[in-house]
Amino acid sequence: MKKMSLLFSNEVTLEDNRIMRLEYNITENRSSDTDEPYYGILIAKYLDGSKEVEEIEGISYSRDKVEAIAKILHRNTVTPISMVEIVDDLITLEAV
Repeated sequence: MKKMSLLFSNEVTLEDNRIMRLEYNITENRSSDTDEPYYGILIAKYLDGSKEVEEIEGISYSRDKVEAIAKILHRNTVTPISMVEIVDDLITLEAV
């Protein structure tokens, strides 16, 4: 069973004065083999009544590591469309 909890949220005013809201969530799933939790990130973007979502499951068994990645994404106002590539870079470069 997947659990999800909100870590951070941003409201950004775009150049045309529209408001974009971003929510950064941590997801928790359980491995069927070991029942050990593993964590991922879900970003939701709300703009003009529409919602865009991207999720990466199974980033790490370390909640602290995934929270640190989410904090970097939040600080840099990362949107769902670019999240996968940026998380891949962060993990590859061992930035967290």
